[in-house]
Amino acid sequence: MDADNHLLCERHDAGYAVVTLNRPERFNALNHALVADLRELLAKLEAEDDVRAIVLTGAGRAFCAGADLKAGPSDVEDVIRRLYIPLVEQIEEMRTPIIAAVNGAAAGAGFSLALNADLRLASTNASFSMSFVKVGLVPDAGATWLLPRIVGASRAAEIALLGRKVTAEQALTWNLVNDVVPQADLHWRASAIAAELAALPASVGQVRALLHTSGSATLAEQLDAEAIEQGRAQQHPHFAEAKQSFVEKREPRFW
Repeated sequence: MDADNHLLCERHDAGYAVVTLNRPERFNALNHALVADLRELLAKLEAEDDVRAIVLTGAGRAFCAGADLKAGPSDVEDVIRRLYIPLVEQIEEMRTPIIAAVNGAAAGAGFSLALNADLRLASTNASFSMSFVKVGLVPDAGATWLLPRIVGASRAAEIALLGRKVTAEQALTWNLVNDVVPQADLHWRASAIAAELAALPASVGQVRALLHTSGSATLAEQLDAEAIEQGRAQQHPHFAEAKQSFVEKREPRFW
């Protein structure tokens, strides 16, 4: 994305893109430039019809080590408000599903970044740590909202209050990740899931939106949202194609 090449993007004909945090010498730690460029890239991919799923991963041995502590002194609250909150809100509002391919350590805000994905695959080398409490800070970037909803209140308390490292195997047992695969297989497994998502009809984006609103909506609100989205989906050409392919006994061609 820039002269430092700290963010890579590969678009694939199958309808997905692979975004790689590319600061391996800093374990892909987040600085101002990287977060700004990530937001810009995600907005661009969201607007492209040929990108219907996104894989997010890291270069080298880490997924993301969190905030770059060598970026210099800063007002932490200001950084959160200017960088992390807009990023989390942007991801929340996207229709394009995101798969986090966690290739190594996901720590601090890097752990939070993985939590913001819809699906998480971990390599056997992956680990997750939220050790803010050990340095007198608190989790951020949506961690305290997302973590209990993903692993439950008790596990979330164990992870956030004790600040212990979670191994890939524990992460799978605790429903923190969808699957654990050998390091060598992580890229192709994530790509295969992305291609599977990209081949599905446009209602994937509507399903993502409904799942995200369910966390804060009442049952009545969610029922209403489902009815609205179902009506929109019924009017989409993909629904007509699905019906026609069923009648003709063939695979649907959505894209």
